[in-house]
Amino acid sequence: MMLLRIKPPSFIIIMFLFFIMYFIVGTGLARRQSNNLLQPFDVYFEAPHKNTYYSVVEVEESKKNMSCGSLGIDQSCIVINSKVDFVVNFLYQSMECENCSMLALEPLLPHHSQQLILKLASLGTIWKVQNEHNKTICGLTRNYLGENAWYHIDVNQTECSLICDKEPEPTYYPVIIALSFYGLLFILYALGGFVYRSALFNNFFRQNSLDVSTDLAAAFSSSSTIDDKKPKPSQQRLRSLDTVRGISLVVMIFVNYGGGKYTYFHHARWNGLTVADLVFPWFIWMMGMSMAFSLKSQLRKIVSKKKIFWKIVKRSVKLFALGVMLNTICSNVNLHELRILGVLQRFGICYFVVATVHLFYASADDKGYSSSAFRDIISFGGEWLIILAFLTTHILLMYLVHEPDCPKGYFGPGGLHDQGAYFNCTGGAAGYIDRLLLGPSHLYQHPGLKAIYGGTQPYDPEGILGYFTSIFLVFLGLQAGKILLMFKEPKARLIRWMTWAIVTGCISGILCCFSKNDGWIPVNKNLWSVSFILATSSLAFVLLSICYAVNDVHKLWSGGPFYHAGMNSIMLYVGHELTHNMFPWRWQVHPTHLNELFMNLWGTTLWVFIAVWMHRKNVFVTV
Repeated sequence: MMLLRIKPPSFIIIMFLFFIMYFIVGTGLARRQSNNLLQPFDVYFEAPHKNTYYSVVEVEESKKNMSCGSLGIDQSCIVINSKVDFVVNFLYQSMECENCSMLALEPLLPHHSQQLILKLASLGTIWKVQNEHNKTICGLTRNYLGENAWYHIDVNQTECSLICDKEPEPTYYPVIIALSFYGLLFILYALGGFVYRSALFNNFFRQNSLDVSTDLAAAFSSSSTIDDKKPKPSQQRLRSLDTVRGISLVVMIFVNYGGGKYTYFHHARWNGLTVADLVFPWFIWMMGMSMAFSLKSQLRKIVSKKKIFWKIVKRSVKLFALGVMLNTICSNVNLHELRILGVLQRFGICYFVVATVHLFYASADDKGYSSSAFRDIISFGGEWLIILAFLTTHILLMYLVHEPDCPKGYFGPGGLHDQGAYFNCTGGAAGYIDRLLLGPSHLYQHPGLKAIYGGTQPYDPEGILGYFTSIFLVFLGLQAGKILLMFKEPKARLIRWMTWAIVTGCISGILCCFSKNDGWIPVNKNLWSVSFILATSSLAFVLLSICYAVNDVHKLWSGGPFYHAGMNSIMLYVGHELTHNMFPWRWQVHPTHLNELFMNLWGTTLWVFIAVWMHRKNVFVTV
């Protein structure tokens, strides 16, 4: 049967033209708004009082004296002007740096000026001015300065005046433009698919196509079944599974490419949760869910458990080895400094542990399982005991193991944290165990926490201790798969998934006391803390429930193009790592959010196109 189909090259051209149109319009809007200095546009900017008592000449003179030059992304400039007859000290710190000691500029001489360029300005800044006897003259506890803004602070005898000389640039317009463009594209894609599958389309268009294809069949019967002979994914495969995996993967690629240099598209520096922190846990959670189907399918094909186990071993080794190789991209390999751990390494180890444990308890049919409403738990009690032992081990090690001169149960980043009292205790037990077993030279040398907390210790966010909680996270994904296999009614599945979402979310909230820094176990991606894996698992259950209801139950959306990305996840992950600094995925641009966002979205979109093309060609890469 002949179907109406837009060819991939034509579709790419249409997409590119739409994107260019939005880019041009958005650039014009952003420039127009940035020239309007009546209101601050940055959503994280709390404006100080305006320069209402300085003349225009004085303001321009102030700007000339500042010599801030060209500021980079997420930077702002402050000039401190002393109008007193004694030495003053200017102290500052990022609001993101929890309970940190203040940083100090060189002492400011009487009637002199001093310049400070703040990085990560959008995270907020704490500052104060002291006299030579350390008595505070003035200070602010909260101040969001915005990006590419110029300020000056006049220090008087008893107070200070923070004056904005150049308003911060708008940073959120490129995000709004991108969301509008992709939102419109998604709506058109979903509507097109809905219309294509509708009865009206079938009756009006496909009947004509059927007549044409019937006539052509007589002449080309020898080649009419070529496509049917190609291996295709099972029609019974739930689209929501690959859709969730694809969403995680696409967001991961966008974040790894730079995320437009926005702080909320980067990983949290220490405690907290951002969009970037969700994708890896979701991806590893989905691996657990897929595991339930894979093992069940092999057992039903009467594959021996011994053969299945060796398949598990081989796949785990391949993932670990591939991860180590990816760690050496764009580097002159020195085996004494080779980073051993990483993302795919964690996939490999967690897959091996959870799949092996589940293999002992899995069966080809459900005859031996309990008939209870909780049979997805009761029938696998042994699994739960083994996996909970990993979680318990993690908690005990975090609280009992400590480096000499470091306190027990320390979860902090070291460096300036807690007034610098635990400078070399980065990561607590997690960091200590990695440095002890692997050696400092084999760990990640440039963790994001150093930008805020400083410190000299290397720290690996994919460290050994995090494997214990990651195993539990994969097991929670496996639990979602068990529910799908053991309960056939959509309502029963959705109720159980949402129940798990509520339970894991509430436990996570209790552990962190629903706060960023004040809980017993903070939500922390660097540590892969218990509260972190429970919070991300809760959100994964919610996302799966939504996609299952939309994709598989009500069939309102096919899942594309995320579905196509999810079908070739390992190909896209390795491919985007290999092409991270290659054209046409990346090139040098003037450092602005607009340029960076366009380039990062373009690179991500290219991989989505590749995934769609590979799906059309029935090319699927697995490990």
